[in-house]
Amino acid sequence: MEKVFVFLFILIFSFSCLLPSHVSAAKPSLETKIHKLNEATRKNQGVIELDSSLYDEFTSKPRNYSIAILLTALDPQINCVPCKEFDPEFRLVAKDWLGSGNVPSRLYFGVLDFKNGREIYAKLNLNNAPTLFYFPPTTGQYAKEISEPDRYDFNRRRGFDAESLASFLSHHLGTQVPVNRPLNYFGIFITIFFTLAGLAFLKSIYPIVQNLIQNKSVWTTFSLITIFIMISGHMWNHIRSPPYIIPQNGKIIAPGFSSQLGIESQIVAILYGSCAFSVVTLIISVPKIEDKTKQRFGVYFWMGILVATFSVLFALFRQKNSGYPFRLFI
Repeated sequence: MEKVFVFLFILIFSFSCLLPSHVSAAKPSLETKIHKLNEATRKNQGVIELDSSLYDEFTSKPRNYSIAILLTALDPQINCVPCKEFDPEFRLVAKDWLGSGNVPSRLYFGVLDFKNGREIYAKLNLNNAPTLFYFPPTTGQYAKEISEPDRYDFNRRRGFDAESLASFLSHHLGTQVPVNRPLNYFGIFITIFFTLAGLAFLKSIYPIVQNLIQNKSVWTTFSLITIFIMISGHMWNHIRSPPYIIPQNGKIIAPGFSSQLGIESQIVAILYGSCAFSVVTLIISVPKIEDKTKQRFGVYFWMGILVATFSVLFALFRQKNSGYPFRLFI
């Protein structure tokens, strides 16, 4: 009789070992998952530390909650710099959500490190980190028609800042996910310090700046330079970005009205400047010369510079169009 019982025991034990794991181990109920999520959230300031089994458990259906899971690699041997940059931002969003007054079970935050979830990385065929998935609820009041996870795009979402992540989650939840950064007292101190230092510096140089502002020569020079830049074709170069010269033959003048090289505007600006300087000298400086002979020489010299400059300018314009200067009346 004992042999019969031993045989039956061995038979039942062998049969149970052959059963699949999903048959022998029942899935946790939704209430059990919510309880475990709430407990883990309260213990770690809003972030649930996961392993492979917890990842499968909390992402399995049904879900009447949302969960954002960060797959990262913080091991110093891996040296994942983006992971280290994003981890505090992710935890900041989780902490602020926990203290925002919203229903905590509406959204959970989980972190799965590579060393604790190699099986998940292999199953998802992931070869880079960090990676973030948002799992929407599949049942309940906030259930979505699309229950598949949405992958967070770090490139399109402006990198690793908490505000971009909060915007992504707010879009899915339909409610605001807050981000409240702690005050950076050192940054505030530095800003105030440099502001006061700048004001003190401006006060010390104010007499010099005042003299420059009220100086007619400074404003004359600034106005002339601005005029020369604008009338020499600089804005055309800025808009069209033409080549500086033609490399094949070294030409510095492009023929025709609709084309121009970059060097042309500089040549024309220099010629215009020479003309303007000659006229200003004839009006202001030459009349102040007391010696009549030197004054007459000054007039002839600067008139010669003015005529020569105009001659060169007209020659350049004729290369653009042989009919220059144009006749207005026939």
